[in-house]
Amino acid sequence: MTSPEKPSARLPAHLLWIGLAVLVALGYLFGLGGDHIPRNGDELVYANIARMTAETGHWLPLVSAWDFMRNTKPPLLFWQAIVAGGWGEHWTLLRLRLPSMAYTWGITLMVGLLTWKTVRGEAPATEQQNRRAMSLGAIAALVYLSFFTTYRYGRPFLTSASETFWLFGVFFALAWSPAKLMASRWKFPLIAGLALGIGCLYKSFAMVVPVGFGLALCYQMVGAKQAPWKVWRPGVMPDALKVLAICLLGLAVFGLWFAVDPQPGEVWREFVVGENAGKMNSSKGYFRSALSGSGGVLTILTGYFSNALFLLPLSIGAMVAAWRAWRQRRGTAQSISDAEKIMWLWLLALALVFMLPTQRSTRYLIPAMPALAVVMALYWERIGRIWFSLTLLVCMIGLLAMGLIGYGAVRATQNSWVYSPLFWLLLAASALVCAIAMFKQSWTRPVTALAGFAVIFALAWVTEPFNGEMGRFRADTNALLKGQTVQVPSNFNGHFERYEFIIPGAKIVPYFAAQPVDYQDVDALFKTSRYALVQRRIGQPPCTQCRILDERWDLRSRQDEADGTMAAFKTPETYWYAKEYLVERLTP
Repeated sequence: MTSPEKPSARLPAHLLWIGLAVLVALGYLFGLGGDHIPRNGDELVYANIARMTAETGHWLPLVSAWDFMRNTKPPLLFWQAIVAGGWGEHWTLLRLRLPSMAYTWGITLMVGLLTWKTVRGEAPATEQQNRRAMSLGAIAALVYLSFFTTYRYGRPFLTSASETFWLFGVFFALAWSPAKLMASRWKFPLIAGLALGIGCLYKSFAMVVPVGFGLALCYQMVGAKQAPWKVWRPGVMPDALKVLAICLLGLAVFGLWFAVDPQPGEVWREFVVGENAGKMNSSKGYFRSALSGSGGVLTILTGYFSNALFLLPLSIGAMVAAWRAWRQRRGTAQSISDAEKIMWLWLLALALVFMLPTQRSTRYLIPAMPALAVVMALYWERIGRIWFSLTLLVCMIGLLAMGLIGYGAVRATQNSWVYSPLFWLLLAASALVCAIAMFKQSWTRPVTALAGFAVIFALAWVTEPFNGEMGRFRADTNALLKGQTVQVPSNFNGHFERYEFIIPGAKIVPYFAAQPVDYQDVDALFKTSRYALVQRRIGQPPCTQCRILDERWDLRSRQDEADGTMAAFKTPETYWYAKEYLVERLTP
């Protein structure tokens, strides 16, 4: 593999990097329809709302299994699932998640194109400059796809990809042609307002605040080239009116929900008051909440770094490189490009706004992660080598963790061939290459660009057998359960919805089991239904007075804290894995 600054004699470096970026993007499809992909646990809550709404045959009002949890997201997210699932005719996880993939690929393309254009510059570029720009554009795409938040929240049905696409798209367009779009009297404000409104219909009307703030900073600091506090300047009123028009149009598009929903009062009570206003309240008080360790402002201040996860050291290194570059430019005529400045302003605006609510989460910063990827690529050649080496070390630890999980699967199933030799070869080769790249300077940067995704791909591979035959019941079992009531364990909101995909056609009735493997009152389940699903640790029988009809393997979630973290190392086979049995009472 070659670095972008040293093109290969056989294959031009820029083509190699572009090819690798395309392969990694396609790698996001691996295991996409599985039950065990990294995701937000609430994905199943929203899958339930989408499915039950589709069953009514109407777009609105939204329907769910809970009266208190219906209008928790704007309807565009659910309409997307309803259309993708064919109004319930093709209700599979793969179908529901494919639109998220399309959005993620669209964001990745924007990241790559903006980096390419920014590096190339406005002046006519030489062939060598253009190739370098294409290489760094592809690296920016790889960086974005290697963020763990991109993988976790850019693939499931409950995704951040949709609102990220529309909100980041506004700043992407502005960064692509700053002077032209900021001078636009109505075309850009109209398109930006519509894009903002669509993003709000995926997430919340509250997104108007960070986008409006970010645009105001761009008009002030990029368009007028003034410090943010010098607001009394020529042209401030037209710029302010443009930003106001964009925000009002975004709110108007979002307001269509109230116009078309037959129960607008419920939308106001559940979504506006419950979901949004509630995040501004805290029993501890604002400042105590802001300064607390969990959910405090530190969560936002470090959020961009933690969202990068395996690329965390590299993201810190990019900030250090940017800081040093800024100090070197002070007192000179040099300046960063307008496109880069817009990326920084979007990063800043989103972080500052989401310090205000009392409920804070690093997830709120995801719409600006594409901007971080662009910035990291722009400073790629100026980031200190130590940050690349630390990133490689983190990735090696991640690869070892994937090996431990795989080892647990082998011990649990007592099957040495549960994974193909290629899986173990991937882990060993990736870890070895990372180790060599830490010391071989010509390998350090190129290998780091791929190391993060190597860990992510290993994670997808280690869970893949349990998304396949091992994680399913037999076809005759699914046929037997069609139309039958089946009691299923659930330890989180909507967790039971996963069984709509595992045993399609059955009537799912959840029973609460904080730790399903420890649930003991199986006899009580048979009082209301003939069939039940019971989870157990490996080697433990599901019950004494029951008949086992079928079994499958499952990955455990929300492990018992009493087991301790060391249990993942001592007994990975029981920490990560469980058997799930379909049982019926002996005398049906």
